[in-house]
Amino acid sequence: MSHSILLPRIMEVGRDACQKLPTILDSLGIKKPLIITDEMMVKLGYVDKLQTILKEVQITADVFSDTMPEPTESSIESGVQQVRHQEYDGLIALGGGSPIDSAKAISILGKFGGVINDYKFPRQVNEAGLPIIAIPTTAGTGSEVTRFTIITDETNNEKLL
Repeated sequence: MSHSILLPRIMEVGRDACQKLPTILDSLGIKKPLIITDEMMVKLGYVDKLQTILKEVQITADVFSDTMPEPTESSIESGVQQVRHQEYDGLIALGGGSPIDSAKAISILGKFGGVINDYKFPRQVNEAGLPIIAIPTTAGTGSEVTRFTIITDETNNEKLL
């Protein structure tokens, strides 16, 4: 019996790996990314650092920083709306598992519409959402190396895979 293992196509590791962000965006054809993060990454200056790296190659990246721990459908809704009303062609997820999980959901919902419940297990999402570049700032969740996300449906108080 065989099994498939899906991992990220590109993984940059080490000091100053973020300096390769423009090259990675170029390789994916991303010209207008949206940074998905949380307020702590903004306060610590990490978002500014990414935006500075991108400005050096004439790329402007807007920011959605309203992600929260244990993301819910309502916590990602304004990010979904931002993607739907702008012409973003990719997402940069910066932070821990929650911003990365939020970006995964925003990628699919922003591109294809619907609500998170439409995509819950056992439905397998084979559609390609917006490309995501994950920049994890913590070690532990592993969200950057999986295609799964956990978002809570507050209406039913259910965590959806």
